[in-house]
Amino acid sequence: MTAPLLLVLALALAVATGAAAAPQARVRDVVIHAGWTWGLGPSKTFTSTLTEEVNAGLEVCAAGQDLRLDLKIERLNIRQLGDIGLNRPNRLVAQVKVRQARDKALIDLQRIDVTTPDEGLVAAVRDPEIILAEATRDAICEAFFAKPATLAAP
Repeated sequence: MTAPLLLVLALALAVATGAAAAPQARVRDVVIHAGWTWGLGPSKTFTSTLTEEVNAGLEVCAAGQDLRLDLKIERLNIRQLGDIGLNRPNRLVAQVKVRQARDKALIDLQRIDVTTPDEGLVAAVRDPEIILAEATRDAICEAFFAKPATLAAP
């Protein structure tokens, strides 16, 4: 009988004191401001795919840091299955701003240029947008945090 009461009291105390989650680096905004694209262009879900991949990488390479990232995509070339012409690389050029979450102070601003090879028919098996998003995740972690976006295998 006292254990449930203690649990309720502990929960009420945590809520009353404003217990917060650990700081976490996250993508705040992704804007595609490419002057031109060739082919069919990105899918409607590309920005969410890119955001999810970069956030997953930040959980590893920027763990415990309360940061917000803004990505302004300046050039985006993604070969889709319906595009003609093979062996054109998939490419993303973006301006990346890293800010403190609490006061929005600018920590770093860099341009990244990510290129992934066009694997032709492999695009039928593995989405080129996911491959480019993963490469972007890795480039951001290396450029800003000098750490890989994935945990090393034991």
